[in-house]
Amino acid sequence: MAATTSVAEANQVPAGERALRQRLDTFVGGWRENLGGGWDGAKASLLHEELEKINAEADAQDLGEIAALTLELIVFLCSFVENGVIPSSAQRQALAGMVDNLGRPATTAAERPAPRAAKRAAASHARGLVHYLSSAARSIEALAPTLGAQRFLVRPFEDIAPLILAMSESAPDVLVIDDAFVPQLHGVLEAFARARDRSDPPVCLVLSEGGDLARVLYAQRAGADAVVSTRDAVAILARIEEMLEQRRSLGYRVLVVEDDPAQAKFCESVLHHRGIVTEVCANAAGVIESLHAFHPDLVLLDFYLPDGNGIEVAQTIRTEPGCAFLPVVFLSGEQDLDRRFDAISMGGDDFLTKPVKPRHLLMTVESRVRRARTLSASEGSARGERRGTLSGRDVFLQELQNLAEAGSEACAALVFIGVDEIESVRERIGFVTAGTLGQQLASAIAAELPFARPLCAYGEYAFLALAQRHDELALREALEQARQRLAARTWLSADDPLRLGFSLAAQRISGPAERAESLIRRVRQQALQVQGNGGNGIALDLRDPNVASEDPRVRLVRAILRTPADPSNSVLEYQPLVALAGNLGHQYLARMQLKPPRSSHGILISADEYLPLARDLGLASQVDKRIVRLALRQLHAHQEELGELRLFLPLTAESLLDPAFAPWLATELRTQGVPAAAVALEFSIADLCEQLPGDAAIEALQRVGARFCLRADDESERAQRWLTHAAFSVVRFERPAGGSDKHSPWAGVASRFATVRALGKIVIATGVADMGDFSELLRSGAHYANGAVVCDWLRDFEFDFAGAEM
Repeated sequence: MAATTSVAEANQVPAGERALRQRLDTFVGGWRENLGGGWDGAKASLLHEELEKINAEADAQDLGEIAALTLELIVFLCSFVENGVIPSSAQRQALAGMVDNLGRPATTAAERPAPRAAKRAAASHARGLVHYLSSAARSIEALAPTLGAQRFLVRPFEDIAPLILAMSESAPDVLVIDDAFVPQLHGVLEAFARARDRSDPPVCLVLSEGGDLARVLYAQRAGADAVVSTRDAVAILARIEEMLEQRRSLGYRVLVVEDDPAQAKFCESVLHHRGIVTEVCANAAGVIESLHAFHPDLVLLDFYLPDGNGIEVAQTIRTEPGCAFLPVVFLSGEQDLDRRFDAISMGGDDFLTKPVKPRHLLMTVESRVRRARTLSASEGSARGERRGTLSGRDVFLQELQNLAEAGSEACAALVFIGVDEIESVRERIGFVTAGTLGQQLASAIAAELPFARPLCAYGEYAFLALAQRHDELALREALEQARQRLAARTWLSADDPLRLGFSLAAQRISGPAERAESLIRRVRQQALQVQGNGGNGIALDLRDPNVASEDPRVRLVRAILRTPADPSNSVLEYQPLVALAGNLGHQYLARMQLKPPRSSHGILISADEYLPLARDLGLASQVDKRIVRLALRQLHAHQEELGELRLFLPLTAESLLDPAFAPWLATELRTQGVPAAAVALEFSIADLCEQLPGDAAIEALQRVGARFCLRADDESERAQRWLTHAAFSVVRFERPAGGSDKHSPWAGVASRFATVRALGKIVIATGVADMGDFSELLRSGAHYANGAVVCDWLRDFEFDFAGAEM
């Protein structure tokens, strides 16, 4: 009967899962046979490759139990296989235990416990969750109120079992344990590590009596990050803040920019098993915000995103202050080697091909982060600053310069924070504890101003920081609240607390023209004035000096162009091209107008107005990318119903001069699934004569596959070079001014039409305003025509070409 039941249960398992479990059993048998008695690196490498294949198949079949178990073993095993390291006896025992787990019978759906993901339970306004384990007799009464005053949530425990249960439900940021529980600490951390969905373990702090070195070493071997020999609540708070800041700065942090949830989860799982902290961003629009909030050591960037492409995002990252050398690794199934090299040359550091193998992902991330940190250390950390809290002066000045040159729309300011009445503070604390106070100040300021990085010491008990918020009001509010929280703290000791006053000043960073030393001098003078008026106050000069003299229209255009393109701020319209001597239909001339956000008056800004402003702001290429992106989205949406469709898109010559534009366009076409032939890129002859792009730049864009069109707006001799250029197969003429009742204005350009036709090019006549123009255009040999007399500008592709052929 039992055998019958077993067979029935086996038959209920899908064939794919049954085959995979058979491969898993074969793997386990092979492991025990080849590696059960000793280590053989070559056989371990072969088994590792087989395990990766099993894991990939488990992911494809959505078999989470097998995928999780195999992934854990892959990550642990790859450190030995890749580096040729022979594991110790303890490590081989751990490997054997993981293999044994693979060989256990599969649990049925009814037997599997419902997954319960560990998550941070702290409220959104809290800085973190602290679990405090101590007997009632040894509990520090002042600890919870002291931590609570600084927005930590504290949960007390008197026994191990309820602590482990609570940690499985809501993972703490900090674990504080009395040294009486140190013998059980390893078990607590092991139980915590078994939670599958954890990103990083909590900071573990042991409270020890006295400074017994043996007890300190014992606690550290058990898993403690630090041992504190004082029972003073203020000193414990300071140590916790310092450790959290160091954890934030020293632990590997990877931002995963990936819109595919399964791929993002895979990357997170692999990295979490190696103790790497991750955050996922699913779109291009949220990358910059995630950069400033998460402070990653590396960005894993999907090559194709729903609202952008990897090349453009990588270039945006490179322009952010402090991110010029941030490692960026592309993720893609792209097989075109030229496209990969283009991506790397335009801002990437490496390229991982999907499906990504766990060991390749780990090796790439770890090697890139190590190299970046080594470079950072040689430039700043080796000069004596405390890593993770304070930066060196040279690093700070470089970041200040980068921020000034970036010209961000956000409100950025140089901040000076100084302790009031320094002389009386020195007399009160003495020489011995001065260093302790300095460390507490640095950790506390870093904790209270997380939006202000980097942080740099300025003399004794004074600091400089670079702070950013999206507007002046938000930055003002954040700085005022941070100063008030600093002034409300007690310092050094809870038994003999020290109260400090703080003066804070801030100067807006308005542009690259102002020298750093001058700006620092001004903000320090501001702070000295506050201290001279009694201290414990704030002085903020966050006004933008450029705003008063800048045309509001310029500010509006700049604000629109620096937001993602969508119908709320950009309107694309189309005018059909009807065939005269040509034989193609479904061709449209496109134009883009900008729309002020949240405008209820239907105001639209035409290209004649916004394009000169964009050029002055250095944003002409952004305009081109915006119109291309909007057009490709429309082509993608309509290509099935309309079949062959072509849009003529007016671009500036700046895009030809931008080496990143061609690979960006190729990526956009591929992302939207639009053939290159559906797009014709139109350039003004006058613009080309002014910018003079080289043939290499034109050829690079030609290789993408789009057609080129000239707008004949220059009749000088210099225009002949472009009219005869082989890359431009279409020439578009605007309706000439003048004309009379007897003669069409088009008669004056008949000779130019003939010249262009003789070169084998297509002629488009645009701006046709009178039905009488058509007879002259037919005689002159124009292939296509458009204008208001044919059809006005449309918001969609609704024109009836069959009924409009001339």
